[in-house]
Amino acid sequence: MLAPLTLEPITLASRSVHRIENAKGMRVSCVRGPVWITQSRDPRDMIVSSGQSVVLDRPGLAVVYAFKDAIITVGAGLQLPAPQARHVDAEREPAQA
Repeated sequence: MLAPLTLEPITLASRSVHRIENAKGMRVSCVRGPVWITQSRDPRDMIVSSGQSVVLDRPGLAVVYAFKDAIITVGAGLQLPAPQARHVDAEREPAQA
């Protein structure tokens, strides 16, 4: 049995910064925003708005900057695989009466 995953919201005041160490694989979700996210040694910058998220793909430091008051969550970027469709062979299944 897996333990429930709980993410504590992180409140950022306008024009404040949140640092994420060892960021690779972490998911940053914006609950209220927008926020700007940059990662060490990455020329890309990301702007994430309410309801959006991004999984960080670089090791090292990532920085989240709040343009205005914002709320984010930071947690493991794991995604469970989609369940496989189960095909039923009609010829092998007994008919329901």
